Amino acid sequence: MPTQLLTHQMIEAFRAAVMKGGIGAAADALGTSQSAVSRTISELQRVVGFQLFAKHGRTVKPTEEALALMAKVQQSFLGLEDIARFSEQLRKQRMGRLSICAIPALGHSVMPDAIAFLRRQHPNVVVSLDIVSSIEVVRSVRNRQADIGFGAHRLAVGEVENVAEFTADCVCIAGPAEWPESHRPVDMQQLMGRPFVALTGAIQKRLEILLKEAGGELDILSETSQSLTASELVMRGLGISVVDPFTGAMHRRKGGSALPLQPGLPFSVQAMALGDTRLNAPAKDLLQYMATATEKTRNTCAA
Repeated sequence: MPTQLLTHQMIEAFRAAVMKGGIGAAADALGTSQSAVSRTISELQRVVGFQLFAKHGRTVKPTEEALALMAKVQQSFLGLEDIARFSEQLRKQRMGRLSICAIPALGHSVMPDAIAFLRRQHPNVVVSLDIVSSIEVVRSVRNRQADIGFGAHRLAVGEVENVAEFTADCVCIAGPAEWPESHRPVDMQQLMGRPFVALTGAIQKRLEILLKEAGGELDILSETSQSLTASELVMRGLGISVVDPFTGAMHRRKGGSALPLQPGLPFSVQAMALGDTRLNAPAKDLLQYMATATEKTRNTCAA
């Protein structure tokens, strides 16, 4: 048999005619005309040298030879279907999932809104969020447990690279009745002598340096390692606090005040990923969302 004359179009028309039970149904399935399918099958019959379909009243049925040929054709098409399924799995692994790890200051503030944005932009993408320390962010990215990580320190280790940076100033948060939004900015002298909720971390250490330069200290009545907890304590009238700008924006949405500091206290977020990994579309959109959210937060605090 001169196999060099066989075409994919012939095999596709033949398979459709057998599976759909006729030339007309095959034409509908292939989105073409009945005459086109008939011509293609006629060409196939000339190539193989035997009849493939026999008339039975107003319909045609495959011959014994056609059924034997169909078994071989199916093996070929099953192989193509396996390839198609495997390709789809690869596509979903690349585009269908985004794993994020972030420090608590981001995980409890801007990330829920960011994930809601991603779900609107990529409804078929599964997004996971793990809230960990900055050290754990690097470890998760390095071990490929997260596609992208957001930490508060530039901690590139090995193949982990910083792919973006987002910076805005920390803010002083107060309860609804403590300070109005019009009371801005807040200088170091105004922080002194008021009940203060301290964050046990880098922000607090840098704040204490500024206070020392101003010749004073804080009246710390409570401490916490989580900015979200500091916000909740402030909302309950337990004092004021200084937190990252993203927590400050969330605090403002809850009805509290978030006021700029004088002098400013920058807070930077590092986005990290493996250097040998190309970020997929959801990850790139997430970075763009973070850039927009940071700019919006910065403008709000400066207004």
